[in-house]
Amino acid sequence: MDYFKILNFKKEPFSNSPDPEFFFESLEHLGCLQKLELSLRLRRGLNVVIGDVGTGKTTLCRQLIRKFSGEEKVETYLILDPYFSSPLEFLSTLAGMFWRSKSGTGISEWQIKESIKEYLFSRAVSEQKIIILIIDEGQKIPDFCLEILRELLNYETNEYKLLQIVIFAQKEFEKTLKKHANFTDRINLYHLLGPLNFRDTREMIRFRLKKVSNSSDSSSLFSYPAIWSIYRVTKGYPRKIIHLCHRIILALIMKNRSRVGWSLAHACAKRVFPEQSKKWQWVAATALTGLVAAFLLLILTPWPFKSQIPWGGKDSNRVLAQTHEVSTDTQVSTVKISPDMLALYKSTTGATPETLTKTSANALDKDLTGTGSEEPVNAFIQERSFPRLLGQITAKEGDTVGAIISKIYGSLNVKYLKTVAFVNPHINNLDIIQVGDVINFPAISITPGPFLLSKNWWVQITEKEMLENAYQFLRAYPKKALPARIIPCWNKQDGLKFAIVLQSNFLDEKSARSLMSLLPPMIASSSKNLKQWKEGTVFFAELM
Repeated sequence: MDYFKILNFKKEPFSNSPDPEFFFESLEHLGCLQKLELSLRLRRGLNVVIGDVGTGKTTLCRQLIRKFSGEEKVETYLILDPYFSSPLEFLSTLAGMFWRSKSGTGISEWQIKESIKEYLFSRAVSEQKIIILIIDEGQKIPDFCLEILRELLNYETNEYKLLQIVIFAQKEFEKTLKKHANFTDRINLYHLLGPLNFRDTREMIRFRLKKVSNSSDSSSLFSYPAIWSIYRVTKGYPRKIIHLCHRIILALIMKNRSRVGWSLAHACAKRVFPEQSKKWQWVAATALTGLVAAFLLLILTPWPFKSQIPWGGKDSNRVLAQTHEVSTDTQVSTVKISPDMLALYKSTTGATPETLTKTSANALDKDLTGTGSEEPVNAFIQERSFPRLLGQITAKEGDTVGAIISKIYGSLNVKYLKTVAFVNPHINNLDIIQVGDVINFPAISITPGPFLLSKNWWVQITEKEMLENAYQFLRAYPKKALPARIIPCWNKQDGLKFAIVLQSNFLDEKSARSLMSLLPPMIASSSKNLKQWKEGTVFFAELM
């Protein structure tokens, strides 16, 4: 049934074939692809990508081949099913792929290995080509094949491996790797491919619809609640999303509707994934029962407590320092907020919180510093000469607090979320920010290990003096270029600076220079290698 014609589509939007045209550059998949491309161009040898069924490994595999298909200096070879019955069969297959001819009868394994070695030296050294062997369904690789691949990885010059190997495998391949430590030790890139988050699930559905639609309003075909229902059941696995969306489109036509709502998506999900739907029904019922029980307990239990919030305002119920003071025979103990935290809060809000309960302050201290000390919280500033705030960022369309935190501090975790929430009481919900919201970002000092500072090389693209300008640069940074991030740092000579660097760092200068050569010319021209930070530099971001 050509249902796509009924909906004014040029072709089927939710085909389960790994069509490169439908490759959606999610954060998960684009990040993996960029890491693979970098490793292959630097000729680092062995790369392994592990993921559950339906996470998009085969699609990534095809996209990787497509990326190198137009380059004369790159040769790619693909093995779809690596299950071989003998070492000789595997070696003969490799020889047949490399020089397009089958090995004759009576030729030994050693002779084929030598022929492969000569071929790799000729292509990779004499002709300076990158030879890439891609293996899909890697969990099927027999042990003797792993040993042959290990031997092939021994073919190298002083600078690089002659053969680049990429293995895409399901999670059971992890058990195989544990049994072969001498093979695992040679892995340069080990990437765990996860499912999509909700935002990428939504964007993938809209991306596919836009690709095939003859109209401009295709993105509204699925309502927001419908997409949430799809994400909840599929858990972000691309294969499940595509399969469910295909069934939903069919149901849409049969019911003669013009838009997919929550009820239609939910009904289809129950038919396609009945076990998953039952699980969610049980979870919902349990949660509802718990809420009712808690509500009844709250009403029926005579607990004489009052809510004591250290500062007023409609947003006070969201601030991290919110506490409930329980009436007992003894007086509730309170502690003063540390001067630095008080000054930081006052400078960003204009308010002055007076006291926190000791329990609340200690809990916050533990969140921010990892300790349960009863000393006043002082997670922001180690010395008064340090900046209290890195700066402010005005939210634009598509911005999320989580994404900004990751770019500024190097990762997203509870500590950073709570600290940012504390200095932004004017924002009711950090998950829902509006265009024009001004978000404060505190200076949270990080102490990197001595190895990171003494051994690693970075590629610095540029440097800015203000956080807003640094993040504005990242907004305009090409999406297909190598991923970049901000490293905020301070020293007595230069004050607060924001170095914009490539996300990856390296153990040697040559690798960093090779990475720099992959940048767009306009960006590469102003970039430089960076190894030594000025003495006394304080970092406000994780360097790994």
